[in-house]
Amino acid sequence: MRMHDIGSWPRNATLASSDGRGWANIQAALLAVDAWSGELAPIGNPCLGYCVNQPARIRRRVSGGGAIETATLRPRQFHLIPALEASEWHRHGRSEMLTLYLRQEMLDAAAARACSAHVGRVELDVPLGVHDPLLEQLALAVLDILRHPEDAGSRFYADELAHAAYAHVVRGYTAVGRSSTFDGERDGAPERALRRVCELIVDRIAEELPLDALAREAGVSPRSLSRAFNRRFGMSVHQYIVSRRVLKAKDLLASTDLPIVEVALEAGFSSQSHLSAVFRKQTGVTPSLFRSART
Repeated sequence: MRMHDIGSWPRNATLASSDGRGWANIQAALLAVDAWSGELAPIGNPCLGYCVNQPARIRRRVSGGGAIETATLRPRQFHLIPALEASEWHRHGRSEMLTLYLRQEMLDAAAARACSAHVGRVELDVPLGVHDPLLEQLALAVLDILRHPEDAGSRFYADELAHAAYAHVVRGYTAVGRSSTFDGERDGAPERALRRVCELIVDRIAEELPLDALAREAGVSPRSLSRAFNRRFGMSVHQYIVSRRVLKAKDLLASTDLPIVEVALEAGFSSQSHLSAVFRKQTGVTPSLFRSART
């Protein structure tokens, strides 16, 4: 199985490894990982990272998704090195990490079994710093095997743990798994998540609408949500919010006598000048001219 040789990097160390144990379905290593910055090439197999001890500040950007994710990765939290896309990393802090490399072909097979149909290649989408109690228990069981001498049953046990891990991550961290009907939404957020976010934007147009909060409400990762919006609407989530705010402002300007400053606040703009700048850029006229033309 192809893996990143993270334990051999300068200032890193491999503390325990499944190399040479004959594990067929998963490869695992306990590593001491120091601060570093760089790009990891796609190798065809996803890697789940589990923070064993000591927090580390992580900034990650996955090519294709575009958005930069920043979080403090704390003990008991996971992150993902994608299988199929390059990823750029900036890490500050030294901690022990458990890496779990999964076989992409087994991930695809697990997804096919889950929905009783051929689904092609599936892609894991694990938010940076997610806490998952069941996945944690599987990771800790693997870690316990690594920390003890190999015995006659450890290979079988590790492979059975791997099967459980594949089933769990397909269900929770792939588009096909998140869709309860397995309706073909195999890349990005399921349709119901898009509808939920669009409804939230309309209902809360005057509020702050950060990407992370919208994704959390919809039950998907920020990266999934960003990619789904680009695919469906041809724009980012932020651009979509701005377009809806301009539509709200147009409606208020045409149907009410509210002062323009109040229109701005009702539509979610920070000030009248903010509304005027965005409105003119999108419509070619100022809010006051737009209103006068409607009267």
